[in-house]
Amino acid sequence: MKKIIFIFFLIFIGCKSYQKISNSEKESIIAELDYIGNIDQKYAGVPPEQLIEKHGSDKAWKLFKIKRDSVDLENQNRIKKLYNKYGYLGFDKVGKENTTKFWLPIQHADNDVEFQKNMLKELRKEIKKNNARKDSYALLEDRIAINSNKKQRFGTQVTYSNDGRAIPKNGLIDSLNIEKFRAEYGLPSFKDYYNDMSKMYFDLNKDLLSKKGISEPKLYK
Repeated sequence: MKKIIFIFFLIFIGCKSYQKISNSEKESIIAELDYIGNIDQKYAGVPPEQLIEKHGSDKAWKLFKIKRDSVDLENQNRIKKLYNKYGYLGFDKVGKENTTKFWLPIQHADNDVEFQKNMLKELRKEIKKNNARKDSYALLEDRIAINSNKKQRFGTQVTYSNDGRAIPKNGLIDSLNIEKFRAEYGLPSFKDYYNDMSKMYFDLNKDLLSKKGISEPKLYK
């Protein structure tokens, strides 16, 4: 009997309880997630033209990266506070659109891989309950792999060859089954995704690639 009570006690203390979300708190949380999502996307792309015109391309990118790193860190702290209070914010707590805003700073937390790993475990639990996006899980798993200097399962993290073709960063765990893995987690086909990324890279780097004699995107057939 004592052994059963002891086991129950261990299970109980190992289960963290989170605060339930009231209607008023939900409005506040969603406003916070709106802010996080908007500022994340503001610094997720390329430096604005004004910054490039003022400082030149190289310096503009450096300044833009400093600001983006600062935004990422601020957003991580905001997400950690929300998680510690309410748990993982899945569909049931904030809706499908807002759970993506909650996930974004986790995906970009490259300075805190342990945090990413912990959130991947939480995300796995939510997916089993159909309470989170499968593609978010795939993206985060690959991000952790890259941050751990390992190969990817889904090929969501991209780098580019000298001729501008998109290629999987660090390579793939299983290239033969890549389309199966991607389909299972709601990702577009490898070919479509990598061709889209190659086209985008070409459009952003036409001048540089033209100096190498490359006049069109290098695509997968």
